[in-house]
Amino acid sequence: MKVAVVYESTRGRTKAMADAICQGATQAGAECIIYDAKEFPGFADICGVALGSSTRMKKTLPMIKRILSELPSLNGLPAAAFGSYGWSGEAPDEIASKLSEAGASLLEDHPIKAKDFPSDTVLDQCRLLGGKLAEKCSN
Repeated sequence: MKVAVVYESTRGRTKAMADAICQGATQAGAECIIYDAKEFPGFADICGVALGSSTRMKKTLPMIKRILSELPSLNGLPAAAFGSYGWSGEAPDEIASKLSEAGASLLEDHPIKAKDFPSDTVLDQCRLLGGKLAEKCSN
């Protein structure tokens, strides 16, 4: 069982957040795999997931949008949403909403968001989130 961190990024900012989440999960003892959204094989054999997207023109990027439109029933799967933005930041909220609708157990009350490139504080939040996903996997 592994933690999956799935992202779609336009300028590398959301990818930096994905890297930090996976780093936190690995440091906490979980196997973690980062997937570019176009390469995500699905929800089999994972014990937790973080989905992230940059916000572009107030929208979630297309490959994450596709994953969200095809979500299976997640039956309490530990999950989180994250993403970066330049102006408005709607994508992480949409991701969190769709994960919740599919039955995921969201680990955070609010998605982790970064305006422009994530600050050290935001990257620390991402690492902590990865640790929480790892902890849920070991339970």
